[in-house]
Amino acid sequence: MKFELLTGKRALGSAYSKDYTEWAESLLYENVESENVAILASMGYERHPDSEEVEIYFQKSLKDLGLSLPDKKKGLKIYAKALCKQIVSGDLEPEKGVGILESFYLKSDYEAIYSIWDELSEDLWMVNDRSDCIFNTGLTPENKSEYIKGVAAQFIDLLETNLPDRFFYLCACPECGYIGESELEVIDKPWMPGSLYRLIYRRGQTQRAICANCKRPFPNNMSDYEGRKQYLSKKC
Repeated sequence: MKFELLTGKRALGSAYSKDYTEWAESLLYENVESENVAILASMGYERHPDSEEVEIYFQKSLKDLGLSLPDKKKGLKIYAKALCKQIVSGDLEPEKGVGILESFYLKSDYEAIYSIWDELSEDLWMVNDRSDCIFNTGLTPENKSEYIKGVAAQFIDLLETNLPDRFFYLCACPECGYIGESELEVIDKPWMPGSLYRLIYRRGQTQRAICANCKRPFPNNMSDYEGRKQYLSKKC
């Protein structure tokens, strides 16, 4: 158990006693000399180690080693990156990885970057049910494993990129290459003033997103793998 994985699982709230004891045991194999680390490792041989005792000796071990825990935001980022690397390398089954990463959106207090995994999880459920996906262009039951690996590799790049604050408001037009915020086009009786339409039909007019440059309907947004791919390729 690597320290960054342990701290990430801790930030996510999914670290168990065995994670701490396995981490300590791995340090002993690296010839780390610390009585507290040895005690923590020995707890792994207990049938039901006391979680409070595990925490006490974990904190003592950190002090012995001069280590400090990252804050929750950094811990989640480190763990997400590590999980994505495992997905890409094949050490973590892609759909299982998504199952872990989708929980980051809630645990991060809805940090926008993690919505990627929440939406991919929803799309996977839909394609497995033989329905069309909503967010990820080109995802199918046949290509889902490779698709997830692509998203994981892309997510690592996103974590290492200084994204604009309104990143998820951007679109990427496959027609003209424009990247920026989209515009809305009225398609339901566009000749009629909006106030008059609402008066008659008791609702607003139907609108669709269009590219602000070439006016192509439905440019890819940043919830879409293809939209993010276009954004990253243009920024490189």
